[in-house]
Amino acid sequence: MLTIVALVIAIVMQFFGAILALGLVKRTKYSLSWILISIGFLIIAIQRSFEFIPFVWKEFEKDISFINTWLGIITSILFTVGILLIRKIFIYLRGVEKTRNETEKRVLNAVIQTEESERRRFAKDLHDGLGPLLSTVKMAISSLSQDEESKNKKNIIENTDLVINEAIKSLKEISNNISPHVLDNFGLASAIKFFVNKISGTSNILIGFDCNIDNQRFDYNTEVIMYRVVCELINNTLKHANASEITIQLMLHKKHITLMYTDNGKGFDVSKILDGGNNGMGYSNIHTRIKSIKGSLNVESENNKGTKVVIVINV
Repeated sequence: MLTIVALVIAIVMQFFGAILALGLVKRTKYSLSWILISIGFLIIAIQRSFEFIPFVWKEFEKDISFINTWLGIITSILFTVGILLIRKIFIYLRGVEKTRNETEKRVLNAVIQTEESERRRFAKDLHDGLGPLLSTVKMAISSLSQDEESKNKKNIIENTDLVINEAIKSLKEISNNISPHVLDNFGLASAIKFFVNKISGTSNILIGFDCNIDNQRFDYNTEVIMYRVVCELINNTLKHANASEITIQLMLHKKHITLMYTDNGKGFDVSKILDGGNNGMGYSNIHTRIKSIKGSLNVESENNKGTKVVIVINV
């Protein structure tokens, strides 16, 4: 009795599996391989149904055995041919995945280019619009200072001149930070060197920069993304790491650029940060940008052991 119950359950499950397999035929775009495999599942379900007959009619046992033998042969052939043909499904799925990845990269590249274009436009508007106005005011103040005035008025004019000078200097710095002209005109190595020198002059942290690419130029997206990544890494160290030293190596090796960034700061839990932790360190954003130019990112860090970031970009 237990055997009969188990066989009935097996028959029901086989038919259920066969129906599910047949239901997926449309989703595989009527792939011949999946049709053959689905038919094979259906035949197995029918074969299990035939095994139930001898429990009711003993006289048909030999006939059922003969039929099941041939059904087993047919099923084996269907499965073998189906598996040989199923490669087309995997090739199709790989093609879909590749198309999706390429679409994501194109969209991200378009976003980056639009962002950089807006940065450049905004920087140009600041430099060309507000800069001349401040320079004109400075000239007017300078003219006033040449006139004979009371000592108090001269002090006011001199202080105003100093404020205007600071405003012009700040305007240039803001414009350059938004869209660094050094990057556009002289390339990646010069832009990073300029940024490193600026940070070194305004903080107590020691930054070493070693580079072998000199003035060689690369794809615009590559240069912009690498520059922004270096700036982000340095800012992360300044804000979060309490480090006293940073080392940056930017090396060109035949067909790829390697950026190695290390600091001697307090370190962090890599898994939490890369999974979008709440420190606001932007590593997930860095990873997305590096991925958009077909690069790889590896981050190593432990508490009180500093941080090491290695980025490899094909060029």
